[in-house]
Amino acid sequence: MEVQPDVPVPRGLLKQNIAERLREEILSGRIAPGAKIVEGRWARQYGTAQVSIREALNILAAQGFVTKGHGRSARVLKLTDPDIIHIYQVRGSLEGLAARLVAEHKLPLEDMESALDGIRDAVESDDLRKVVGSVQHFHVLLLEKPGNPVLLEHGRRLVVPLFAFTLMRALAKNLDSSSWAKQLPLHRLIIDVIRMGNPVVAEQTLIHVMNSFLETALTVWAH
Repeated sequence: MEVQPDVPVPRGLLKQNIAERLREEILSGRIAPGAKIVEGRWARQYGTAQVSIREALNILAAQGFVTKGHGRSARVLKLTDPDIIHIYQVRGSLEGLAARLVAEHKLPLEDMESALDGIRDAVESDDLRKVVGSVQHFHVLLLEKPGNPVLLEHGRRLVVPLFAFTLMRALAKNLDSSSWAKQLPLHRLIIDVIRMGNPVVAEQTLIHVMNSFLETALTVWAH
């Protein structure tokens, strides 16, 4: 049998592969929340160039799993209870604004219906990664719908890291999908109240719903 020569992995694919490996290190708890990720150490461990680790960390930062300060080593995201409370407070205002704008302009909601179906399917499969991913998709979709790039940018800065940390904590606690199953009626309510077409009611409902999500977060997965 002819032996095939080693084929170099394209750089783009390499950094994606490394990002996936590091993400699994984080989600498995082998790299703890708040821990520093030293590029040189992981370059040696993975037998790759340090620049590939840096590029992979940029991917993980975009996905919310790590934070990177200018000139500082990346760290695994860690949110305290006050951090979580503050994020949900601002999320309520931003997603409330999004709901008000969608109701005001009577934008179609078929995509949000599909996103809700995705949450329901993920809950039924009891796959936490799919559950958290599908819930994140639903809320990012709401932020996207008004077509306001400032609203979307600030909303994503909160939502993406929050859901990354949610997944980290949920897996660490070996949770099932029951808590998210209980939230299905609230996601149903979000769509229904927007469809009613009253912008003020839609906005206030989102704020109240977000407070309920906060209570669940602090009770179920935050600690």
